[in-house]
Amino acid sequence: MILPFTPVTIEDRAVIQSFFDPNGFRNCDFSFSNIFSWQHSYNTTFAVCESGFLYIRFQVGNQLPGYLFPLGNGDLQTAIETLMQDAAARGNDFRLYAITTEMFDLIEKSMPGRFVFETERDWFEYIYSSEDLIHLVGKKFQSKRNHINKFKRTYQWEYLPITPEIIPDCLKLYDRWCAENGGCNTEQTLIEERIATQKVFANYEKLQLKGGALRIDGEILAYSYGQALTADTFGVHAEKSLAEIDGGFTLMNQQFVEHNCAAYRYINREEDLGLDSLRQAKMSYQPVILLEKGSIRKK
Repeated sequence: MILPFTPVTIEDRAVIQSFFDPNGFRNCDFSFSNIFSWQHSYNTTFAVCESGFLYIRFQVGNQLPGYLFPLGNGDLQTAIETLMQDAAARGNDFRLYAITTEMFDLIEKSMPGRFVFETERDWFEYIYSSEDLIHLVGKKFQSKRNHINKFKRTYQWEYLPITPEIIPDCLKLYDRWCAENGGCNTEQTLIEERIATQKVFANYEKLQLKGGALRIDGEILAYSYGQALTADTFGVHAEKSLAEIDGGFTLMNQQFVEHNCAAYRYINREEDLGLDSLRQAKMSYQPVILLEKGSIRKK
């Protein structure tokens, strides 16, 4: 049986979000903004079936096509077996990706001994205390406070919420960031990120994102945006500034959480993709949870 998967479009937000809202999983994979804006990169498709489950299928690079953890109120074993049948009908080995240990435990309880769970360090997500990111208290955050204090001594600045009026300025900043990083028209990852960024800002209000920007000496030179993942966790999906603005990223992070995320206990700043510099930067903010993720295959 092949499931009737269709590409994810902005018009599908309400349907897909209705499955995301009650699930309680803190990983960023269950963010409609992420799924929609990166659909072109992962060929992401979805199906909602009579069983009451949402199924999402995608492919990362040269990996086998696979699925996210199925969401719904029905029988999990039936949902997993449905995906196994879909994979077999397409001539593919069965894979679930972006699986947390919590998800694997649910599958193991429902279908004991049938699957192998393999963690992938590059996919682990960094989750922080919102209180830590707002107040930066203690010796462990001394360097962050130093960066912010230097920034405030150096620049005239103000924090602004992202509105349609400043989106063109955010896109100009993104173009400058691209130029600073060798251009976004040659390396495939940057090409795909540029498309994702353009899709987000073209659909910003429909995506119902929360965003903020820093106007520095009269120009928008930093921005960040994201959305709630669960009742207690907010996901930060993007953050941009320029290397020439010393402390720009640090203040953007702090101000964004203070203005948008104080009501949430946790802040998910996503994975490091195996990039050493990104891993070092994310670890420097002292995550309180390193959310393990991996893949599942049949034994």
